[in-house]
Amino acid sequence: MVDTAKLDWQVVCDRQAFDKCLADDKFAHIVALARAVNALRFVHSAMLHSGAGDSPEARCGRLNSYLFGSAIMYECLKLVKAMNKPFMDDPAFQNGLRLLLKDKTAQIIERDHLDPARNWAVFHFLPNRFADVLKSATSDGCLFVEGRGNRREDLYYSFADELAAKIVAGIPEDSEEFFQVLRDAMGSTRDLVDRFTDQAEQLISYHLSQWGFRVKG
Repeated sequence: MVDTAKLDWQVVCDRQAFDKCLADDKFAHIVALARAVNALRFVHSAMLHSGAGDSPEARCGRLNSYLFGSAIMYECLKLVKAMNKPFMDDPAFQNGLRLLLKDKTAQIIERDHLDPARNWAVFHFLPNRFADVLKSATSDGCLFVEGRGNRREDLYYSFADELAAKIVAGIPEDSEEFFQVLRDAMGSTRDLVDRFTDQAEQLISYHLSQWGFRVKG
């Protein structure tokens, strides 16, 4: 018996429908939205690939998946804001994805975690920002690099990532509540990513159908 869940399928349109898309200002925004979903799915797959082990490679993968996911999510919210004007009269957007911008929890996550991740820890490597964080360090020494055997993949500059995590969490890494704050930030960000992805895919699916795309396969 054929397992249909494993069969490839596509969503396509003919040239007439594609011309209709090209004439609609919304299409470029839907393409950008699809790109955002791909990026978030990629960093999540990196988290899954890293697994739950304690090797330097695994810990590096998990933390960087979170950091990059946070930065990407910040850009996703910027995209939603940019969609306000072209989708002003679009009920599917106004009653779905746009509501994230009014959500108080999402606003707090964006301000406290996504913004610092995007601007200070991921897309920009700012020595002066790391210098500010270093001023609050109270530990007796500095564990800068960790490794396991001779594999380059298991060489991990853990100290740098710990400082990046501190930037995102907003408290010193050697404080008692640091790891709890970081875990809470990771969990709330993951929930926001899930909500964004669900709403984005609903909007993409709706508009593709309206433009004349059909499932093939």
